[in-house]
This record gives sequence, structure tokens and C-alpha cells, in this order.
Amino acid sequence: MARLFQSLRRALGLTPSKPVPKFSGSIDTNFSYFREGDRVVVHGKTPSLTKPLRRGQKTDVRRGVLEHDSIIGQRVRDLVKAHKGPDYRLSLPTLDEYVSMTPRLVTPIYSADANLIVSLLDIHVTPPAEGSQEQPPLEILESGTGHGSLTLHLARAIQAANSVPPPLPPKSQIQYLQGRPIRPGTDAEKADPKSTSNTIQESPDGFVEQQTEQQQQQQQQQWDAWRAHRRAIIHTVDVSPKFSAHAEKIVRGFRRGIYAGNVDFYVGHVENWIAEQKKVRASRSLLSSSPTVEPFLSYAILDMPSAHLRIPHVAPILKRDGILVVFMPSVTQVGDCVDLIRREKLPFILEKVVELGSGISSGRFWDVRFAVKKSRADPSSWTEAADSAETEEDSSDAAIENVPAAPEGAASQDDSVLVCRPKVGTRIVGGGFVGVWRRIEDSSRE
Repeated sequence: MARLFQSLRRALGLTPSKPVPKFSGSIDTNFSYFREGDRVVVHGKTPSLTKPLRRGQKTDVRRGVLEHDSIIGQRVRDLVKAHKGPDYRLSLPTLDEYVSMTPRLVTPIYSADANLIVSLLDIHVTPPAEGSQEQPPLEILESGTGHGSLTLHLARAIQAANSVPPPLPPKSQIQYLQGRPIRPGTDAEKADPKSTSNTIQESPDGFVEQQTEQQQQQQQQQWDAWRAHRRAIIHTVDVSPKFSAHAEKIVRGFRRGIYAGNVDFYVGHVENWIAEQKKVRASRSLLSSSPTVEPFLSYAILDMPSAHLRIPHVAPILKRDGILVVFMPSVTQVGDCVDLIRREKLPFILEKVVELGSGISSGRFWDVRFAVKKSRADPSSWTEAADSAETEEDSSDAAIENVPAAPEGAASQDDSVLVCRPKVGTRIVGGGFVGVWRRIEDSSRE
């Protein structure tokens, strides 16, 4: 009888998921003491961030020199005396401090803005439980890795979904996509970093380890086995190998790499990443007779030049009710996204447009839509399109509010104009604009 029930459960897909590999003690999460490899904030007249702590090395401060040997093993917030200088209070950097103080190749998304973007995604994950039914992982696409600031904030948001990882391999885990742009004159070794197989590997977080080839393979196999069981994944793509390598160092360097296992780094165009993922996932679905791949992304974030041109590529792989976020420097670029979605009839509905920047605690909402002109010669007679008649207006738009809405289909797309204005308050120069769309249809209905 037990075998019969087991067969029925297997046939109905009710078999519990395979046990997730467990690893203990792979990352030292006791952040009350300084360890080798940590970056430390020196609280002086102007706070500064040290390089990773190493035995026998030192960091110059405003007055004197801090020996790393005198810092390693000390408690966080202890006073450490500088050589030929005063005492300095030291601490581990917060995520906000880490993002703003680490060396950069591009301007980062600062923590205030990154936290707001993550909150707009409304991510909810649950810790892994033994015996639970196996479900597809929550997958997030970030196109435009940049400094890695938003990547870190996203990785922190999904941390609870994944189990404790094994030791992180010292070798870079960046994956290079086919068809990626390669600068002319680049030699073969730099064009394909995976071709290098040194026994002494310097990890992105700065450690240099002596490992045999067999040890490297075992550690990599252990890491890949854990990655296959993750319940939440961030795919971050950047066209620049230099930026991607720097971002990987940034992610690995924060709190001893506690969030590094949640992120997969790719170098190449996001279109190539999508095509490669479709190909890989189609080969995995042996029971599927259709060549199409089911949508697998729960969230997609586009932070790149001409991001609106990538929306048609992302739409087929974004799940129903999935969220698309586009980060743009100007509100008119968000308008380009609105225009493209409307023209190509993509299955998205605009939920909100938020302005980011200093002095705006939770973002300022903008009204971005198309309005239909009743008379081309008189801008004051432009009327709001029927599909956005219920949008909130302010007093400066009395000319539009007092004119009755145009009937549906009364004007062509050539008669419409783009409206971009803040809903309330005065304009504050900010750090950019975020458009949030939600997918409202399945791919089968497109």
C-alpha cells in the first residue's frame, strides 16, 4: 500500500523536493570581530574605508598609519591606536557606507534610491523547508550591473530563500555570453577568461589561495551543486567585462561575501542572455512538445541606455503579474517606454512613475501618459485619452480637466501628445526616474 501511494504521489507530481545540500561554517557570520579580508570604516574627521585587511599590511590615515595586524581580531567599534597617531574608532561598513565609499568605475545607485526600487518590487521570499514541494525559483533579471549597488540590495532582499552556501570558489564566476562585444586588439586570453587555469588564484574579494587543480574542481563542483538548488536567483547582465568584474568584487567584498551566492554575473547583451536562456531551458523540458519556453522571470529591471528597446525582448519571458522596472535619467525617456508599449501593444500596464533624488524620502509620483488633442492648433483644448480618464490631476491642469474626455477611438495615435508632469509639490533635481509596469497577460494570449 505504501508503494502504491508513493507511485500515485510521483504520478501527480506531489513528491517532496530533493534534499538541499547543507554546508555549515562556510562563511564566518560573526560580524562582531574583524577578520582578515574585511573592509573597515575608520571614523575620523572624514570617515574612510580601508582596503581588505591583510596580515603585514597597513592603511594610511589622516594622522599616522593603521597596522592591519592590530585590527584583525579586534571587536567592532573598538578604539585602535595608529602608529604615530591618535586612536581611531573602527567599524564594519553598513550597506549604505559600503556603496558610497568603495572605489567605483561608474556612478552607483545610492542606497536611498536602491532601497526604494527594491520596495517597489515588493519581493517576498520564504526560507527553505524540508519536505516541501519543489517549486520553480524566483528569478530576477537586472540588465545593467554597473557598480553592483542595486545588485547587493536585491541579493539582500532574497537572502532568506536560499540555504547556507558552500565555500565560494576563489576563481571568478562570471559567465561570458556568445556574441558579446569584444574590443578590437584584445588577445585571446582576455577575450576568454575561462581559458586561464592557474593554480594560484586571486579571488574577486582579494584573497590569494594556493590550490591544486583537483581542489579547484572539487570546490567548483560543490558550488555548482548548491547553485542548482537555489530558490531565488538574480541574473545580472552587463556589456562591459570591466564593469562586471568590478561589480563581482563589490558583491563578494561586502560582509565576507554573504550575498555572493544569490547572484549570477553575465557579460554580454541582454538579448543574447535571453536567447541563451531560452535555448538552455528548452533543452531541459523533455516533456514539452512545444519549442516555446514558459515565462520564468518574476521581476525584470532595465538600467541601461535605450532601455525601452529591450522591453519587447523581456516581455515574453516575464511571468503573468510580473513586474518590469525601468530606471531612466529623465522622465521623457520613461515616456519613450510608454510610447513603445502602446505602439507594440505589449501586455503591460503602467502602475507608477517615481522620481528619485535627494530630499525625496519615498519618491515623488509623476503622471506620464498620452493625451488626445481635440484641436491641434489650441494646446489648451487637449483632452485626456479615455483609458487614462481617472488619472489623478493637479490644479495646473485645469485646462485639460475642464474639457470632456475624447471618445474612445476618436483620434489616431498621431493626434496624441505625451504628458509628463509631477503630480504634487515643486520640482527637485533628483537621481532619476523609475517606471513600474505589471504584466497583465499570459504569453499564450499575445
